[in-house]
Amino acid sequence: MYKISVIPGDGIGPVVTGYAVSIVRELASRVGLSVEFVEAPAGDKIAAETGEALPRDSLKKIMASDACLKGPVGETAKDVIVFLRQKLDLYANIRPFKTYRGVKTYWSGVDFVIVRENTEDLYKGVEDVGRDHAVSLLVITRFGTARIAQVALNIANERRRRVTIVHKANVLTSYRFFRDVALEVLRQGGISVDEMYVDNAAYQLVVNPTIFDVILTPNMFGDILSDLAAGITGSIGLAGSANVGEDKGVFEPVHGSAPGLNPDYANPIATILSASYMLGWLGMSRRDERLSRVSKAIERAVESVLDEGRVLTPDLGGSSRGGEVSSAILNKALYNLNMEK
Repeated sequence: MYKISVIPGDGIGPVVTGYAVSIVRELASRVGLSVEFVEAPAGDKIAAETGEALPRDSLKKIMASDACLKGPVGETAKDVIVFLRQKLDLYANIRPFKTYRGVKTYWSGVDFVIVRENTEDLYKGVEDVGRDHAVSLLVITRFGTARIAQVALNIANERRRRVTIVHKANVLTSYRFFRDVALEVLRQGGISVDEMYVDNAAYQLVVNPTIFDVILTPNMFGDILSDLAAGITGSIGLAGSANVGEDKGVFEPVHGSAPGLNPDYANPIATILSASYMLGWLGMSRRDERLSRVSKAIERAVESVLDEGRVLTPDLGGSSRGGEVSSAILNKALYNLNMEK
């Protein structure tokens, strides 16, 4: 029995997480997996109701689960996901980006992963604010940098064996330290390693994104570049992510709660992909091939639906509802599982 805590979130969150949960539940049953989903409310709505963005009971459920699937939250993101990253030591934020044949973009053949250090940098939250000043402490440690560089190395070894370290070493010695420690780790791995200032990396992502394989960044730069990457690959509605540590993981779409969007037409793919990443991580950490099979079936199904380009939500230039996209992905994933038999 696997226990998955679910944060429905705000705005479009409950709808898109609902689609992802339904897909996982159906596919899990087909491969003999027993999965229990436990709701752990958090975000703006629950804060308004209880005074806490992440109630203690929800935190308890998350910590007791094998993994957490999180929907987007609104203004309380700092009190929910940033808190969880620190509390659970989810030091690796992994965000894959790629283009699909059926999604209109300027570029094709884009396929890279942003590996973002997730617990340090300015997002450590060490601040002092007074009437006439505001100071934030930029925290970079050897331990934190070395372990995220190892994650980037591991991912690169499964891909095209190239890592680009993104930093601002020419201005801040803290980022020079990040670069130097990362280089120490990566150069021992026998892969291709280069580096870029973050401003140049932003430019290169726009004019030549196919040069990238794995991008390794400190916390804040990875946050900013992720949204740029989502625009390059068609929509932030396609961008899923993993927040993982040694034994805990929270998986979420990169996008926000989009309170002004009709939830019926929200793109569920980022959340569905996040659920797939969750199953893949669980499959690897628990050594359960069934979880890995479902994860791969979902990712292949998403790719098929997007390559065909017939069932697309409005953010991708289509007119389909999120439920139609979810159903198309589920049907493709079921077919993928059947073909494996």
